[in-house]
Amino acid sequence: MSGLPPFAAPMPLDAAAPAALETTRKAPTSAWYALVVLIIATVLGSIDKVILTLLTEPIRQTLSLSDTQLGLLQGAGIVLFTGIATLPLGWLSDRYDRRVVLAACVVLWSAATAMRGTAMDYGVLFVASVGLGVGEAGLTPITNSMIPDLFPRAQRVLANAVFALSAIFGSALGALLGGTIVHLTDDLRPWLPVAMQQLEAWRLTFFVLASAGIPVTLLVLSIRRTPRGGVQEAKPGAPAAASADAPGATTLHEHLRRHWRTFAGLVVGVGLTSVGLSSLGTWLPIVTARTYGVTPVQMGQGMGLAFLCGTVAGGLLGVLSMRYVQPRMGPAAALRLIMLGNLSAALMSTLLLFTSSANHNFALLGLLVVPLIGSAVLLPNVLQDAAPPHLRSRTIALLTMASLPFGVVGPLMVGMLSDALKSMPNGLAVSIVATTLVGGSLGAMVLRATEGPFVRLMREAKPN
Repeated sequence: MSGLPPFAAPMPLDAAAPAALETTRKAPTSAWYALVVLIIATVLGSIDKVILTLLTEPIRQTLSLSDTQLGLLQGAGIVLFTGIATLPLGWLSDRYDRRVVLAACVVLWSAATAMRGTAMDYGVLFVASVGLGVGEAGLTPITNSMIPDLFPRAQRVLANAVFALSAIFGSALGALLGGTIVHLTDDLRPWLPVAMQQLEAWRLTFFVLASAGIPVTLLVLSIRRTPRGGVQEAKPGAPAAASADAPGATTLHEHLRRHWRTFAGLVVGVGLTSVGLSSLGTWLPIVTARTYGVTPVQMGQGMGLAFLCGTVAGGLLGVLSMRYVQPRMGPAAALRLIMLGNLSAALMSTLLLFTSSANHNFALLGLLVVPLIGSAVLLPNVLQDAAPPHLRSRTIALLTMASLPFGVVGPLMVGMLSDALKSMPNGLAVSIVATTLVGGSLGAMVLRATEGPFVRLMREAKPN
């Protein structure tokens, strides 16, 4: 789920008693190649998204932007239109070649990244952010639909773990590379055409990143096409996966109506939590740059190191926690851990009021990442098993779209509160903490109340 998110340890609910043939079936080399390409595309999307955070202060100074406008860029500009586009892109990927749909998405968000570099006012920057959001909207539903088609159930957990952690590491790598790209682009200025030598470093950075979309698009198109249901369609004695148009197949409306309490609880619970937590990734770097004068290069290095350390610790925490909790709680384990991880991060955000240096803020960011990653790595299998294959993309897309109000409110609320508290020396930090704490606490209560219907859905999906 916006700004939204499987090790060998947290096995799917039916993994304890799979059919013998299913456990011995292995994914072909082409499946692992496809997974690597999906990771590369996701990492590029992460870099294109995080680079705006690194360059926010130079852009704000050049275009004279307010905090409310910055909040709108991240909220309405990216999150809102990402959610709006997710459902139609999920619909397209359920009916047409997912490789082509994903390649078109890469082209669109790369073109939008280049458009950012041409922005002379807030309007153009906002339109470019909309294009970026629409393009990246296809990543979640398409990748979560392709992985189950590429890998048998016995290997899907591992594939999800590899993809999830690689994508998360990609965010950290994006921050590190983003700062490095800013620095290298500025150093290469004398070698650029005369017309480009006078451009600001942030504009040149956007142009460089946009050019990376061309080879990534070709890589996506090189993935071998896999039928719906993938390797699992060949399982002897098992019915073929239902297609979207097969007679008698469960419709999206029927599936959502039957389990509306579960899906509503997930959307509202995770959404309320993300109101604040999504703002941490957006605003914590900004308050650090504004308060301590950190450059984009320093910001990229600090954020990248914090994400890398937090991801390693969070991944281990998720695996170990799931091994301990799942035998005791069964299908409720994943949701309980997600709730506890998000609540812990919300409570720890109060430490922002007591930091006194940029390094303190980076250390806090790494600390916050630990429980968030610990819970986030559990989500892909839950989402994939919560709907039949022919509804998977649209179900995930609809859940993402339903979280729109929360994703928009978070960054915008922090920006508006910050503008209202300009007279306070730490008004931006207070705004971040207040939004995160309230949203995280309310979201945890909703997720806790959702455990009952969530368990019933999991047991229906995996009766054995």
